[in-house]
Amino acid sequence: MWKRFKAHEAAILLFAKEPHVAFTNNRAEQDLRITKVKQKVSGCFRAEVYAHAYCRFQLSANDG
Repeated sequence: MWKRFKAHEAAILLFAKEPHVAFTNNRAEQDLRITKVKQKVSGCFRAEVYAHAYCRFQLSANDG
């Protein structure tokens, strides 16, 4: 494990040097979770246009 850490040290500790880099990928997982729940509950969208509208809404809601 130590060899792997030393080989990738810059990437692993990037969050400590750059404030815009997240410590974990939880934000990405949380952003996807609501869409996955929607897919499980409804199964699908009735039309492709509604799927695109839902995606646009989720993108704007997650920007904040």
